[in-house]
Amino acid sequence: MTEAKPPKKTRTVEDQHGQTYELTGRVGEGGQGIVCTTNYPNVLVKIARADSEEKKSSWVNKIRALMRQPLEGLPIAHPLALITQPRPGYVMELMDGLVSMTELLQTTEDTLRSAGELSGYVQTGGLLRRLKLLARLARVLAELHGRGLAYGDLSPANIFVSRSLEHAEVWLIDADNIDSQSLDGRQGVYTPDYGAPEILRGESGNNTLTDSWSFAILAFKFLTTAHPLKGDFVLDGAPEQEEVALRGELPWIDHPTDRSNSLSVGLPREITLNAPLRALLERCFNAGMNTPGDRPSLSEWADVFEAATGHCSLCDTCGSTFIYNSKHTCSFCDHEQDKNHSLLLQEYSYMPPELLREGLAEDVPESLIQKECWTRTGKVLVLNMTSIELKTLPLGTSLYSDARLLCSLGLGEDGLWIAPSADIEIFLQRASDSKVISVSRLNSEIRSDTSFWLHLGTIEEEHVVWRFKW
Repeated sequence: MTEAKPPKKTRTVEDQHGQTYELTGRVGEGGQGIVCTTNYPNVLVKIARADSEEKKSSWVNKIRALMRQPLEGLPIAHPLALITQPRPGYVMELMDGLVSMTELLQTTEDTLRSAGELSGYVQTGGLLRRLKLLARLARVLAELHGRGLAYGDLSPANIFVSRSLEHAEVWLIDADNIDSQSLDGRQGVYTPDYGAPEILRGESGNNTLTDSWSFAILAFKFLTTAHPLKGDFVLDGAPEQEEVALRGELPWIDHPTDRSNSLSVGLPREITLNAPLRALLERCFNAGMNTPGDRPSLSEWADVFEAATGHCSLCDTCGSTFIYNSKHTCSFCDHEQDKNHSLLLQEYSYMPPELLREGLAEDVPESLIQKECWTRTGKVLVLNMTSIELKTLPLGTSLYSDARLLCSLGLGEDGLWIAPSADIEIFLQRASDSKVISVSRLNSEIRSDTSFWLHLGTIEEEHVVWRFKW
C-alpha cells in the first residue's frame, strides 16, 4: 500500500457494531470524502464530506444499498460496516502489498520531467506490466458491468496495484461510487481529466459507457504519459481551452485527419500501443467522443489488452519490455536483440481437405482446396526465453484461464521444447515439404528460418495450428 500521509490530528471513529478504529494516516481524498488507514492492518475507513443532515442521510442510504449489491469475488474494497460516529462513513478491507496507480504515474512523470529519461517507466514495470495491469482492470470492470453495475469515478487515485513488479493484482477503492446505470440527466461523479464529455455537459449520469471512456483515458495516459485530449493547442492555449477539449469539442490528439490538436510530447504511440489497441482508442476518442454507444465495451478492452501481453519481448540491455518487431530492436533503447532469444508464433485454423470437399463440385482444383485449408486468425504470440501455454482458447478471451491446456512451449539456449498435455495429439510439420516430424525439441544448431506448422489436433479433424520459423 502507498505510504500514507499523516492526518491533521489523531481521531477515533466508531462503526454500527460499536467497534472503534483509530485513523492513522490519509490514503486519499475526493469530493465525497477522505480515505484513511487505521490501527488495523489492511483495514481502511472512508469518512463522508456530507455537510447537511439531508446529504448525510442520502449518503448513508446509498452505502446501505451498496452493501446489498452483488460484489462478491471482485477485487473491490466494498463497505463492510457503517461508521456512525462522529461522522458517517464506512469500513473496508484492502489487500496488502499494494500501491496507488497515481504513484506509478508520478514516478514516471517525475523522471521524464527532471531528466528526460524513461527510467521511471522501466522502474515501475515497463510496458508489459502496464498491459497486464490494464488487462486485469478491464476484466474486473467488465465483470462489474455484467452484474448490472457501473463503477462511476474511475481514476488512478481509486486504483491500487501490486507493489511487487512480479505481480499484476488490481484493487478498486471508493466503492460508494458504484451504482446501477444512469442514462438520464442525473449528475455523474467524476475526477477531473477522466470524466466523459456527456457527464461534463450535464447530459448523463454514470454508466458502463462513461466507465469505458474513463478507462480509455486512464489506459492511454498510463501507457504513453499523455492525456488523449490535451494536444499542443490545449497545452499552449488559454486555460478555458482545456474545458472545451474535455467536453468533447476538440479532436483527440491522434485524430487521423484533423491534426489541429496533435501532440508533440509524450511517448510515441507506435512503441507503447499495438495496432489493435490503437484501433480501440480511435473508436473511443473519435466516433465515441460524442456518440457513447460507439465506444468499446470493457470486455473488448480486456480481450485486446490480454492479447497484447503476448506480443512483448524483453530487452537484454535496458531491461524494459517492448512490442515485438521484425528487426528485434528495443523501442526504448534502440538495442538490437539476439534474434534467437524470441520466437514469433502465428495462429491458423486448419480444415482437413476431406471436410472441405464435402458439398463442393468434383471439378474444384485440388490446389485451391489445399490453399483453403489454412485460415489465419490474426492471433500472434511471442515466446521469449521462458515458456508459454497453448490452450483450446487463445490469450485475449474471457475464458482463457479456464480453457484446456493443449501444449507447452519452452525456449532456451538449447532450443525449442514442445510438451503436449496428457492425451492430446499434436504433430510438427515442415511447411516446405509437409513432412511430419516426431520430435519434442528443435535444437538451436538447426535454426535457419525454416517454416514449421505445429498442429494441435489430429489431421482428420479441424484444429488450431501455430506457424513459426526455426
